Amino acid sequence: MMRSLVLLALLATGAANAAIRVTDDAGRTVTLPAPAHRIVSLAPNITDTLYAAGAGSFVVGTSRFSEHPDAARHIPVVGDATMLDLERIVALRPDLIMVWKSGTPAAQVDKLARLGIPIYYAETTRLVDIPAATRRFGQLAGTEAVANANALAFTRALDGLRSAFIGKKRLKVFFQIWDRPLMTVGRAQMISDALDLCGGESIFNDLTQAAPTVGREAVLARQPDVIMTAGGEGDSLAPWKQAGALAAARYGNVMVIDAPTLALPSPSILPSVRTLCLKLDEARHRTP
Repeated sequence: MMRSLVLLALLATGAANAAIRVTDDAGRTVTLPAPAHRIVSLAPNITDTLYAAGAGSFVVGTSRFSEHPDAARHIPVVGDATMLDLERIVALRPDLIMVWKSGTPAAQVDKLARLGIPIYYAETTRLVDIPAATRRFGQLAGTEAVANANALAFTRALDGLRSAFIGKKRLKVFFQIWDRPLMTVGRAQMISDALDLCGGESIFNDLTQAAPTVGREAVLARQPDVIMTAGGEGDSLAPWKQAGALAAARYGNVMVIDAPTLALPSPSILPSVRTLCLKLDEARHRTP
């Protein structure tokens, strides 16, 4: 009996001390001696995904514009997409720093790496990648149960939207993300992915950039059925509403939609995707 108890104790100790190994979105294996309980998140989408993974209470520092969920607004800000406060990050004593692969300044990340703090590169570009990212974040923080449950709920909600709008008439969409200069979404933008799920397609889906700059003439030439934007100051779509040569204007399909998280590649995007789908369906009924 005593030998069995000792063996069980040894096995339990071994499991507790087992290193955590997770492959990040740069293809690197990140190894932690124990679950990360002091995490610095350097992108709003990373912060949001950490909360969905059940690790929100472990986030000790975050980046500017980390506003989802609401609790993230109360975490100390240590920088933004252009500059990081390295001294403040070090003072937080993180056991893991999570960076945006294509957005966090490489020079700043190099300086952090020299400190010997484990770094995880995150880059979610498609809606279907969000549940997998949530699960991996749960592995890193030791909160797999919550992460797996929320990842499954997100997948089911996404599948429900896809089923509801599959087979409906597809609409050509000009999605304006800025007006001066005129910018839209290309194939590499998650908004394009959301449009496709809702039965739409960006008229500039042939462009590989995430946010290409385009000309007014190019929009007129491609004749979108719908022109939309998500929020913004003033009525940036006013010129399009007056463009009688545009089918979207004639059908009354020039609209501002209330979808503040549509460009956020993390779990909080879901309500905005649902709004997008519903607004496109309304436009569909107005389109001959």
